[in-house]
Amino acid sequence: MYRIVTATLVSLACAASYQAQANEYVLSKVAKPISQSVALTLDPNKDDFFGNTSIKLEVLSATQQLQLNGVAYLPSNIQLAGAKDCSMTSKQLETGIVLFNCAHEITPGQYTLSMDFEAPYNRQSVGLYKTMDGGLPYLFTQFEMSDARRAFPVFDEPEYKIPFQVTITAPKTDKVYSNTPETKTTTADNMTTHVFAETKPLSSYLVAFAVGQFEEIPVSGMKVPGRVITTKGKIELAQYAAKQMPIVLSALEEYFGVDYPYAKLDTVAVPEFPFGAMENAGLITYREDILLLDEATASQNSKERAVSIIGHELAHQWYGNLVTMQWWNDLWLNEAFASWMAAKVTHQTHPEFESNLSLSKNYVMALDSRVSTKPIRKPIKTEADIMDGLGLAYNKGEAVLDMVENYIGVDAFNKGIRQYIKDHAYKNTEADDLWNALSKASGKDVGEVLSTFIEQSSYPLINVSVDGKRLTLNQQRFVTAGTDAPAQRWTVPVSIKYGKGNTVKQTTVLLEKDSQTFELAFAPEWVYPDADAMGYYRWLLDEIQMTQLLNNAKSKLSVRERKALVSAADALLDAGFVSGGELLNILGEFIDDPHPEVVSTALGYLQSQKGTFIDESNKQKWAKFIAARAQSAIDKYGLEVKAGENTAVSKLRPTLVQLLAFEAEDRATIATATKEAKTYLSGSDKVDPYLIGTYLTIAIYNGDSRLLNQAKQVFETTKDPLKRTRLMMALGYAPTEELQSDVLAYTLTDNIKAPDLRYILAGQDYSKERKQRFRNWVYANYAEIKDKLPPFAVANIPYYTGSGCEADALIKTENFFKPKLATTPEYGRTLAKLEESVNNCVALKQREQASVEAYLNRL
Repeated sequence: MYRIVTATLVSLACAASYQAQANEYVLSKVAKPISQSVALTLDPNKDDFFGNTSIKLEVLSATQQLQLNGVAYLPSNIQLAGAKDCSMTSKQLETGIVLFNCAHEITPGQYTLSMDFEAPYNRQSVGLYKTMDGGLPYLFTQFEMSDARRAFPVFDEPEYKIPFQVTITAPKTDKVYSNTPETKTTTADNMTTHVFAETKPLSSYLVAFAVGQFEEIPVSGMKVPGRVITTKGKIELAQYAAKQMPIVLSALEEYFGVDYPYAKLDTVAVPEFPFGAMENAGLITYREDILLLDEATASQNSKERAVSIIGHELAHQWYGNLVTMQWWNDLWLNEAFASWMAAKVTHQTHPEFESNLSLSKNYVMALDSRVSTKPIRKPIKTEADIMDGLGLAYNKGEAVLDMVENYIGVDAFNKGIRQYIKDHAYKNTEADDLWNALSKASGKDVGEVLSTFIEQSSYPLINVSVDGKRLTLNQQRFVTAGTDAPAQRWTVPVSIKYGKGNTVKQTTVLLEKDSQTFELAFAPEWVYPDADAMGYYRWLLDEIQMTQLLNNAKSKLSVRERKALVSAADALLDAGFVSGGELLNILGEFIDDPHPEVVSTALGYLQSQKGTFIDESNKQKWAKFIAARAQSAIDKYGLEVKAGENTAVSKLRPTLVQLLAFEAEDRATIATATKEAKTYLSGSDKVDPYLIGTYLTIAIYNGDSRLLNQAKQVFETTKDPLKRTRLMMALGYAPTEELQSDVLAYTLTDNIKAPDLRYILAGQDYSKERKQRFRNWVYANYAEIKDKLPPFAVANIPYYTGSGCEADALIKTENFFKPKLATTPEYGRTLAKLEESVNNCVALKQREQASVEAYLNRL
């Protein structure tokens, strides 16, 4: 084993807790599936479907009861071939398990369980669900985490990897797709039966199908056949994705040292989809606004997003599909690895995107430091447990993998991954299997490092001091100032960059104790404790060292390192190590940075701090301060695109324009935004693809009912997925009470699909008055909102009313949602996180308001 003793104890405690708590949600181990065939009759024009299934299984111990998973379907004609006198009855439990009882004992051996079943199509974007697009009905599947059980009886747990054979009968006018190629079709009575080849061993959550009047184009340049598939009228937007698939796939095949493992690679652009994409083996599904774009007019942001998410889903074909987690407690690694691999392959295939400047750790470290946050590897009981902190799992996991690769070396990491894939193909694994492979490849104890970051929440704060050539590192848990939290220790690869004059060196040391001293090559003038921004930790220098670092940052640190430095400085305010005024001064300095990415980061943190410290007494001071800070960048880069300019400038410009419109209330900027928005709504594509989303938001916020209605009309009729998404984001900024009420009512109509509700709601908290009206609307329409959202998103509803920095709003939120815990227990976790977040914000404001005011008054 490659873990320190304390980490092993944590792991064993988690395992014991899981066994004690999860039995009611986990299938008994008296039987296991061997293979399964599923035959479905699916007509998108109807509201229900029916089918039958045949499961070859092995009974492992004598029993009178078999267990499968099931939600919503009604089984009938249940038969257990091979068992004598076994007339079976069924009972569906609220835990998602269906009990199949036999009147007599079933002895160990192999049997075939078969049954008919019927169920309604889901209308909340999970399981087998129905949606309308362009007036036509379509059927799609989304089975992860545990929704295959909504479509057919199944052993719906990842450890059961078996071959599936799918047969679908659908109207002959519809096209039908599944994980494997078709082997046979027959038509009778206007219905066509499509028989698909048996899959290689798959977990049930990776089975998929789609039915409807689709269009498709072939993807060339891959070792297997493939298509990009769209709903009717959108296939012209699929060309960019079709070009990128073989490029990304080839890079991944080279990295893994194993060819893509399935018989085909189809890609479906889905108009209603609850996540970004889903890695179903051989039939990957994506939100259409990710996959479909006009290459001639799309921004680099859109292209980078498409390539990155294609990379994420294709990486899953090896890591997740070919080799699959044993249980959902390792979903974090499944997703973290795919995110990490996507970042690597995106930068490799498209260095012009500068995707290496996107630091995943910056998105989640504030959340991870809270005491209410759970480790990313934790016991899993229900889907709500899986969804709790899932975003943290993606980003923290990716950042920790970055740190480990940096520690053991790129070649050793790749060698370990290749061997891991070869050793465990078509099998299930646990995280230790990967740690062992990486340790063997590198000769370093990878488990010792990873266990402390994965099985604990939060991360270390490393206090750095220098005395000549001696570098002393002290670690403690990073917490928000004033927070009591249990002491923790990490095994941390700390990468140090240091310099003197023109000499700059870099080294990585392993911090295993509370305090350790190391020797550098020379006595440095300055030290940066996060070389290449690879560390998942925060760091602290004394005032003199920090001043020296800031003096050398723009000339000696890389762009990536400067972005991380800005984020680290912001975090030190939360921890109480810098004052509000000191942070604003640091952030202000980086707005003059040579790289637009750093400028954008600094402006973003300034906006965030404004949200904490602004009130009626200083509102104008904040507007003046931020507008003035942004003006230097505006003077440098201008408000209109210049021929041959760096794309990073185009990416920054929307932030500058937004500040001019919303902070400085610049009438010329608002007029330009309104003009460009109207041009775009009229159907013209002669607009800046980087700015048009911002222009729409500004125009709606400063517009009238006529403009709002025009935006809704275009939203309802356009076939361009990116335009739809931009318009939804803009509609969230309707300004007046009447127009805001109109838009909020609109979100509950059939025009807004369940997964898209979040886009319009995202803009409702801009301005205090609008935020309060939104909160009141949520309380008044709670039941409808809950019924409309996808089931996994329901836990987020309290954030709509309680987030921010207002104690009164938190109290009202708690009073409203606590009585609902009996029926919706997942609210408990949300409320705990809200309470900590709001209380931390209130405490920060009380602690630093005077310092911030003093700084603003000096301007």
